[in-house]
Amino acid sequence: MKIDLRLTPENAIIIAATIEAVYNTNAITRRNKAVLSIALDVAAKLDAKAVLAKGKKNHFDAKKKIKVSLKFHEADMLELLLLQQIKNVQEPYIRQQIQKTIDDLNQKLA
Repeated sequence: MKIDLRLTPENAIIIAATIEAVYNTNAITRRNKAVLSIALDVAAKLDAKAVLAKGKKNHFDAKKKIKVSLKFHEADMLELLLLQQIKNVQEPYIRQQIQKTIDDLNQKLA
């Protein structure tokens, strides 16, 4: 089951930067390693989309949305990562962009 997420280039960069902390995580137990594996796959996908989004700096491409196709478990993991990381974000605009993505994921996962 695929979940298609459409992000603006700016939002893709914000989301990728938000979940970047997953690269510094160490897993000890077998369950933690499995969860971390999924989280790293999601982070890698979003990093690739963020690099693509950085290339869309001109005025015409800035409004075009980037499609991110995630499997159901990847979309669920992204939502969990964003829910965990939004607590540490102080900037209101960035919090709003993250919350919009969480809401979109929540609606598509329901």
